[in-house]
Amino acid sequence: MTIRPFHPKDRAVIDELSIKLHAYFAQVDDTAESLPFASPRDAHGYMQRMIDDSEDMDGAMYVAEENGQVVGFIQGVIIDHQPGQDAVFDAVHEPRKDGWIGLLYVEPEQCGGGIGRALLDEMKRYFQSKNCDTLRLKVLSGNQRAIAFYEKYGLTAHEVEMAKKLK
Repeated sequence: MTIRPFHPKDRAVIDELSIKLHAYFAQVDDTAESLPFASPRDAHGYMQRMIDDSEDMDGAMYVAEENGQVVGFIQGVIIDHQPGQDAVFDAVHEPRKDGWIGLLYVEPEQCGGGIGRALLDEMKRYFQSKNCDTLRLKVLSGNQRAIAFYEKYGLTAHEVEMAKKLK
């Protein structure tokens, strides 16, 4: 297995993996708010936004290759909370630099082989090289497999978002 930076030549396969990822989100979302992409064009547009965010927010994207095939990817950004930028944040938090994981996907048949851990390790190293104080992410509450994976990695629940449909 090889972990390497995302390259534009990976774009088509990353779009395909994101379609699978969002279809999975739709299956595990207890609120049924997450929808699969309606078209490959939608997936392409979404992934372009994630790529742009990585570039604009001092982030990174990495892919995992197994036998020359891309079988997973991770995307992350950095949010630097400096004093004076957000009075509400400043009132209740110490200044900090957060590394946020936006997306992490590994092909299901590859799960359990260390690819997800290797992708997280690479992103963690990147965040550490940028002097981030924390590694953060959000995960759907119904995605118990991912929650168990992240807990095993050493992450702990910080906030829990609750939802109730009104219509």
